[in-house]
Amino acid sequence: DIALIQKHITAMCARSLLDVCCGTGIVTIPVAKPLDNAVGIDIAEGMLIHAKHKAQGLDNVSFLHQDATQFSLDKCFDMAIMTGNAFQAFLSDEMLVGVLNSISNHLNRSGRFIFDTRLPTPDNLEIDAEMSLWQTYELPDKGEVKYMGMSERYDAKSAILYLKKERHYQDGSTTHSSIDLKYRKLSEIEVFLAQAGLCITEKYSSWTEDKFSENSNNLICVAEKL
Repeated sequence: DIALIQKHITAMCARSLLDVCCGTGIVTIPVAKPLDNAVGIDIAEGMLIHAKHKAQGLDNVSFLHQDATQFSLDKCFDMAIMTGNAFQAFLSDEMLVGVLNSISNHLNRSGRFIFDTRLPTPDNLEIDAEMSLWQTYELPDKGEVKYMGMSERYDAKSAILYLKKERHYQDGSTTHSSIDLKYRKLSEIEVFLAQAGLCITEKYSSWTEDKFSENSNNLICVAEKL
């Protein structure tokens, strides 16, 4: 995702960027290098603590505790991004309208909004029979962590997929959590964007700019503020 975002920063000579649902700044910090100002917002204070620690010494990056569905920063940006499929975390139409309006209100004219989301294809909505390993990573204080999960149930009426997650630590302990994800069709996404004054200019099926088709599992979207 970083390469595509950097490409658009260069193409439009962007000087400022807003990262919505920035998490620990894993994307914010590297893409901020050529910018005058980059701001990351997130509702999870724990994530922001890590982001601020990683950004120590960078005077062009800041992280703020904000609700993505209703925020006001008293400034506008050349570009806004939302990665990690965070688009799917806004389960209700009201929440998504709030997010997109807030983003649009913080974009300069002809500013770009780049985001990703999974689409409601059979592959994405397949229910798992058991937990599987999603990722393995290292924590300084806990060693290797095995991050596991499964798609447990899909509600076709609400278009929400319910997932269970587990993290297995080297000391034998396990933590359990869950996440609910909304799967919207491209036609719905286009309507929501238009209502917020945003128009899709580019669509890809991957962050490496693979061609988008009606059967694509993923949407990487570039929208422009009208």
